[in-house]
Amino acid sequence: MDGPNLALVFPGDATARKWTGALEARLRRAPLEQFLLTGSLKLAGAGAAQTTDNLTRATVFIVEAGLQAYCKENDDGLATAQLALVGDFACIVCRAAAAVIQEPATWRVPALVSTTLLLSPWIGLNAAAIDSAAAVRDFANRLRDRSVSDENLMSDRVAVAVTRNDYTQITDIAQMIATRLATTG
Repeated sequence: MDGPNLALVFPGDATARKWTGALEARLRRAPLEQFLLTGSLKLAGAGAAQTTDNLTRATVFIVEAGLQAYCKENDDGLATAQLALVGDFACIVCRAAAAVIQEPATWRVPALVSTTLLLSPWIGLNAAAIDSAAAVRDFANRLRDRSVSDENLMSDRVAVAVTRNDYTQITDIAQMIATRLATTG
C-alpha cells in the first residue's frame, strides 16, 4: 500500500484577495481588540457591526472613567453644559481610536451610540439620542472648520492607550475629562 495522497489546493485569485483583505483588516483591528480584552471588556462578534461595536465599547469605557473621576468629587451630577462635553469627549475618543485601527471614517456611528449610552442615565434615552446627534454634528462641523485643536492631547493619549495597551493613559484621560467637567460646571 502506498502512502497517503497529498494535494495542495490553491485558492482562486478572488478568494485569495478576500482572504488577504480579511487578514489585513483583522491585523488593523488587533490593537483595539487587545485593549478591550485587557480591560475585561467583551469583544463584538464577527459581522458588519464589529468595528463599530468595539469602538463603542472602548469609548464608553474611557469616557465613563472620566465621569466616575468627576462624580467622585462632585455629588451634583452634570449640568446642561457638561452634558454637551460628554458628547464631545465621546467624539474625540472614537475618532482617535478609529484612526489607530486605520478606519478614520468610522468614528461617527460609535460616537453617536457611545454618547447616547453615556448620557441616557442622566437625561433618559430619547433626550440622550437627540443630544448625541447634536454633539456629533457639532464636532464634525468643528473638524471641517479645523477648530479642533485643544483635543489633540486627549486624542494622543487615546492613541497611546489603544496602540500600546497602556491603561495608565486611561487614568490621565479620566483626569483630563474630570478637570474639564469641573471647570465647565
